Amino acid sequence: MRTRDQARQEALDFINSYNACFYKRDLDALKALYSPQNFTKFWDNHPGCDSPDLEDHFGKVSTFFKTGKQSESGTIEPLIVEDLHALAVGNTLLVTAILRYQSAPVPGVRSTFALLKENGAWKAAHIHHSFDPNEAG
Repeated sequence: MRTRDQARQEALDFINSYNACFYKRDLDALKALYSPQNFTKFWDNHPGCDSPDLEDHFGKVSTFFKTGKQSESGTIEPLIVEDLHALAVGNTLLVTAILRYQSAPVPGVRSTFALLKENGAWKAAHIHHSFDPNEAG
């Protein structure tokens, strides 16, 4: 049985791997973090970015990697991870966190990751990002 600290570290490792895919614009590495047979939906904090399935999601991410918002440095800016919580039950890991863009930290992005353990690795079955309505933007 995992301790809360172990679950939290596994959650942080997943988020860091997930975010690294964006920083490196590595679509193949991102695809490897999802559970194709168990995926539900992807809900995003930006208009027009929700996806009903992985094909749609990866198409939108591919376009973003080619034309998406970049920071002044010419890269996709690193995110700040705050208020990370993780609950592990069997082969399921439920993760919540506040992610913040370095150039625009308010409002934060409330993020939920529903992860399943498959072949020894955590895979996303659902991800949801939404701007925090409790913070002034």
